[in-house]
Amino acid sequence: MGMNLQDIEAFVAVAETGSVSRAAARLNLTQPAMTRRIQSFEIAVGEGLLFNRTVKPAILTALGSHVLEHCRRVLAAVTELEACTTSAADPAGELKIGVAHGLGEIVLSTPLETLRQDFPRLRLQISSNWSVGLIEEVRSGAIDCAVGLLTDAHTVPAGLQRVALGAEQVVVVSASRLPTRRDGSPWRLRDLAEEDWFLNPSGCGCRAALERSFDRQQLSMRIAAEIFGEDLQLSLLSKAGGLALVPRRLFEHSPHREGRQILSVMDFVIPATVTLVRSAMPRRFDPAVDRLASALTKRLEGSSSEA
Repeated sequence: MGMNLQDIEAFVAVAETGSVSRAAARLNLTQPAMTRRIQSFEIAVGEGLLFNRTVKPAILTALGSHVLEHCRRVLAAVTELEACTTSAADPAGELKIGVAHGLGEIVLSTPLETLRQDFPRLRLQISSNWSVGLIEEVRSGAIDCAVGLLTDAHTVPAGLQRVALGAEQVVVVSASRLPTRRDGSPWRLRDLAEEDWFLNPSGCGCRAALERSFDRQQLSMRIAAEIFGEDLQLSLLSKAGGLALVPRRLFEHSPHREGRQILSVMDFVIPATVTLVRSAMPRRFDPAVDRLASALTKRLEGSSSEA
């Protein structure tokens, strides 16, 4: 039995959503119809099971993961062909956008509203991840583009394009108990070695940069708590002390800014850039991704001037 495009789409949908019911909803099919397509595709592959159904929910086998990568390439190639043969000025379909943790307020406001108004035939699907994970998702085809906070430590593989949208500075924020230096001199990491840190869980690139800086100086770092989300970290900084690592733009607009201060740390600087990561090859959603990049650049320029 030969393969067909509908079965390939069904397999990718189940693999990405992790559920036959969610995949059926994505493709506007009934669950029995989705199950039949998966069964048909597994028969066509003919090399063994693609899903391990002994666990709940079912997960991809090693063969399934390998086949998934090829299927995504097939769907991407079909999409490119459609873009070459039809008008791409007003794309339709589901545009999958990944947003780095900590950048949601920037992206999930005016830029997305602009996108909805300019491209009414698009359905936007927004997901969140660390920047490293987002780059991999764009590379694999799981999402169409991503907005990440990238530093020099981030690598964008061949086949992807990085579009700088605006500079960002990641700063150390303290509770009011830690006084400003009277002589105006900057702090050093060794001055902060005895302070408690409220940081994102492992996987955060900025946290990793901070840990490397401490390690280089052979300093210990006291992590008081791993807390997901910079706004929550800022809210927990109290008069008892504590430090957090936060994008300056987020801090300047945080409702928890009062009673907190940015510390100038001489030997710890993380220059970062809000960056759009996309495929370097032409895609049918390119006009919408271009518009998103433009709207984000404008949004970042506006928030900088407000701060």
